[in-house]
Amino acid sequence: MISNATEKSLKGKLSDTSERKNNTEGSISMGTKQGYAITTWRLRLRCKHPEWLETTQNFYNEIQKFYYDLYLERPELWNENSQNALRGLETLSIPGRTRKQVEYPFPWDNALLYFRRSAANAAIAAAKSYLTRSAGGYAGKTETFHSAVTYYKGMYRELTSHGVELRVWTGDEWHWIHCRLYGKEFPEDGQLMSPSVVYEHPYTMFQVPVKEVVQDASGIKERIAAERNVCGVQFGTKDVFAVASVLTADEKEAAVRYFKGGNRYTDQCRRVVEHIDKSHASHGENGNGPVNQRYWMQIKHLNSHYAHQVSREIVEYCKAHEVGIIAFPKYAESYEKHVKKASGNYSALHLSTRIREYLTYKAWQSGILVIDIHAKGLHENCAVCGANIVSVDKKTQECTCEAGHKTNRYLNIARNTAKRCLTQFQRTENIR
Repeated sequence: MISNATEKSLKGKLSDTSERKNNTEGSISMGTKQGYAITTWRLRLRCKHPEWLETTQNFYNEIQKFYYDLYLERPELWNENSQNALRGLETLSIPGRTRKQVEYPFPWDNALLYFRRSAANAAIAAAKSYLTRSAGGYAGKTETFHSAVTYYKGMYRELTSHGVELRVWTGDEWHWIHCRLYGKEFPEDGQLMSPSVVYEHPYTMFQVPVKEVVQDASGIKERIAAERNVCGVQFGTKDVFAVASVLTADEKEAAVRYFKGGNRYTDQCRRVVEHIDKSHASHGENGNGPVNQRYWMQIKHLNSHYAHQVSREIVEYCKAHEVGIIAFPKYAESYEKHVKKASGNYSALHLSTRIREYLTYKAWQSGILVIDIHAKGLHENCAVCGANIVSVDKKTQECTCEAGHKTNRYLNIARNTAKRCLTQFQRTENIR
């Protein structure tokens, strides 16, 4: 199982979700340099002494709390980058070779170097997040941590898709234990990075960031200039997860596809919810806890399964039609929230956020950029002739324009999204 990396939107009318949205880097020159993508692989972990993993995590969180409090006490560190902040924390707490007395002595003499630094870096990240959120009045200071342990180099060895050896704290000493892993094989050319042990009841998961080469790291303007195909995608409702329209550089439609399966997803979720409701009726809201937890995990797995499936299908479709850019309409957050709420918790549309999330990193791995296009006006005009849309049949989702053209309204939006991407970037290029 794979999850995506953290995403951040760019400023401006159009938000480029290429390098920055997937923790990626690379050249903006077509075909001259490669980029890379980092995705997190999730494997199930089993070992003979799971209690040692918990003891290690507890020790890790104690160290994290120590450095979290220390960082917040020292405002001179707040504007430093993470590397300099770590150096500052160590100077304040670790005597070093000179054994010089420090202001805040580190309270443990049994913490390994890379274990301590991993916990300290986690503390810095948590403290910076707290300072950012507290500035807006949204956060309280963390008193107890339950962070997953990130194993730096020297804390793990012999990592494969089938197993790993972890250095763990038993409570008395450091010990190497062998853990079995269950999941997909790592990519042959992937670089495995610092893994983490994450508890997801009832499973213990082993998460491994994998760095992979991206052959085409060119930017949007370069792709438009090279006349790459653009695919506009609009999320749908009921049985249709999404509608895609592929346009060539001269705005001719090369392909259309409806990605279905929403009804099946909804039905499967509702069956699980019925079991949860029956459990609540028999045992109360707080009763039958383990059973309810199992059902909620089923919902989570259904969400993940369908999101991965649909996002993978869209990417493969775009690869088959030589698409260089996938464009989504970007709606106002309030509007999007309202529409999703109206569609229901287990509708095809409700899953769109996760599909979009998974799609971004899958596309980048295949050398395809994903961008957002402002949605204003995309639903108002006919993509065929430009005339105003005068009616929409909400039952059939058919829209009709003043000239009499009839089409699915989601397809119409997908077409207009691709057109707007082409025209805006082509116009920018021509001006330059």
